[in-house]
Amino acid sequence: MAEQVGYDVVVADSAHHLLRGVRLADGTVRTLAGDGRQWMQGGGTTSLSTPWDVAWFADRVWIAMAGIHQLWTFDPESGAVEVAAGTTTEGLEDGAAESAWFAQPSGLAVSADGSILFVADAETSSVRSITADEEGTLRVATLVGQGLFDFGLVDGPAPLALLQHPLGLTTLPDGSVAVYDTYNGAIRRLRFDPSTALPLPEPEAPDEYGDVVAPEDDPRQGWQVSTLATGLAEPSGGFVDGDTLVVVESAGHRLTRVPLGAGVIADQSAQHAHRPAVELSPDGIDLSVVFTPPPGQKLDDSLGPSTQVMVDSSPPGLLLHGAGTSTELVRELTFSDEFTEGVLHVSARAASCDIDAEHGTCHIHQQDWGVPVRLVGGAVEQLELVLAG
Repeated sequence: MAEQVGYDVVVADSAHHLLRGVRLADGTVRTLAGDGRQWMQGGGTTSLSTPWDVAWFADRVWIAMAGIHQLWTFDPESGAVEVAAGTTTEGLEDGAAESAWFAQPSGLAVSADGSILFVADAETSSVRSITADEEGTLRVATLVGQGLFDFGLVDGPAPLALLQHPLGLTTLPDGSVAVYDTYNGAIRRLRFDPSTALPLPEPEAPDEYGDVVAPEDDPRQGWQVSTLATGLAEPSGGFVDGDTLVVVESAGHRLTRVPLGAGVIADQSAQHAHRPAVELSPDGIDLSVVFTPPPGQKLDDSLGPSTQVMVDSSPPGLLLHGAGTSTELVRELTFSDEFTEGVLHVSARAASCDIDAEHGTCHIHQQDWGVPVRLVGGAVEQLELVLAG
């Protein structure tokens, strides 16, 4: 295919929001996808948003679109770019690819047999998988990781193991996956070993929202995490060279070799980002996203609406009204009386441009919030979130 399309390597050009093709024979570089502007809701698929990594899977180039919590695909033959997984809502939600939630998907790797796309989901400190079921439907599963607020350095069976903001993945010769556990300064190994599956809890055990859990369906069962090396300066990527893993230490500005046969006993720790729940009125609230353009800038609607707010919740049934995407910065939310607590997921973007400049620079301002909430009679009826300019 390289001869047909005219390039050998596809590069995720994160800073410029582009996909580039490189011909190795003469170093020629061409733009394959993207227009150099960051994608915004409602803007179609001409623009990209911080593409972080690429991988060849299921006859397409898959793109980790870290900036909008999605995975996209690129067809080298037709040049078509499409959304493949994720809703742009930040979070950890498995299931059908089109309805799954990601949180800054970054590194990608493909299993040796080509059946699994592994995704380093940085903000949830997790590794996700994408596979096709018997009907050919793509599905997302979490292999290791607990969510937005849980992270650490813990080895063992995947349901108990923890990572911290992994940014890269590499498939190893034995079929396991090296995880560049960036904020732990470690290289972890994720491998499937059915003998490490934990005893299943009693059937029909309720989860925190009272729903029935089917433990035999836990995709983490049988996956095992160990540590290959620690003490590295924010490892973020690498490649296999013989019997060693060449690691990019991004904060150390160097390449380091890690023997693949090695292993260490790491200091184990688990952490939870304690974010106190906001008490809100169960009768409903007004959600306000406050944005003020920086000095010397103004809101820009030359390419469409200048603002966009997306709202969702965990559990999904928490919100009766107000979920979805709109351009309004103020929205009324109403809650189901079936729940007393949960998490509001809010993502906001705004576009601004320089004032009175002949060739003014335009800017995209974006922020995501995961707001734990508790519904309490007599509590406040307003929630204000500030989008930094």
